[in-house]
Amino acid sequence: MFGKNISGSKIIRLLYGSDFHGSELVFRKFLAAATQYKANVLIVGGDVTGKAMVPMVNQGNGYYVGYLFGQKEEASTQEELEKAKRTISNVGFYPIILEKDEADELENDHQKMDARFEEEMRKRVHEWMVLAEDKLAPQNIQLYFMPGNDDLPSIDSEIEGFKFVHNPDMRRCILEGDYELYGNSNANMTPWACARDLEETELEKRLNKLEELIQNPEKSICVLHVPPLDSGLDQCPELDKDLRIITQGGQVVMKSAGSTAVRAFIEKVQPLLTLHGHIHESPGHTRIGRTLCINAGSEYAEGIMKAAIINLENGKVKGHLLISG
Repeated sequence: MFGKNISGSKIIRLLYGSDFHGSELVFRKFLAAATQYKANVLIVGGDVTGKAMVPMVNQGNGYYVGYLFGQKEEASTQEELEKAKRTISNVGFYPIILEKDEADELENDHQKMDARFEEEMRKRVHEWMVLAEDKLAPQNIQLYFMPGNDDLPSIDSEIEGFKFVHNPDMRRCILEGDYELYGNSNANMTPWACARDLEETELEKRLNKLEELIQNPEKSICVLHVPPLDSGLDQCPELDKDLRIITQGGQVVMKSAGSTAVRAFIEKVQPLLTLHGHIHESPGHTRIGRTLCINAGSEYAEGIMKAAIINLENGKVKGHLLISG
């Protein structure tokens, strides 16, 4: 993959990752990997916001206490408080600094709690976009940053207005070498009924609209958040009615959770490359007809950046590699 190019044609190198779920550490690693791997284009495939807030509550005299995964986080100085905030942010959660009365008010007012949560999600996405613009502009690297089914519609506005950052969701973008890039942030219905979950019939309609935008499938890259059904990229633990993982003989029972609509789209359109996320447990690649499909996987909660490097040359995928670090 990283051998010498003797053809004289230019190789376009993509760096693709997904499902960062608010992890400050993983996103910064992703940006750093652009330089390390000499990427020309960065692509993020969805689920970019975190899943919870972690209050650090002032107990008096500047002594703050919070709980992360059941473990007590304490801070008696500003330095300790900043360290606690970084720890919380690195696993994808949002630290919020509160007085006791503020904590009580949020706890008792779900509307205010939801509004604060949305505010924190939007704030971090905006901060990431500013950071990306600052890091990538000197290298003339473009970032295509797409939400996923977990992400509220309000974060889309935080991705707009940048020169080197773009949201490809339901849009046609042109890359160097006349490659076309398209995206879809939706997923088929999940047990959690997330913000951008759709029934398969509705997802099919969205993908039909995306197909209408595509001008050259043979040079098209489609960032489809959810993987195709029964592709090997969509294996996840099966859950019971109480959303608990099912086991048999001490082993986790796995199931295919991908989308029939996404599979039908790929089989019909046959783009050069499709990039997926959504199912953290199924990194890998497969082919559906001539289309190479890749899921980079995710281990954001452990602070591990998982991504894929893909080389494009002469309208073909000349090599790809899953990385982790």
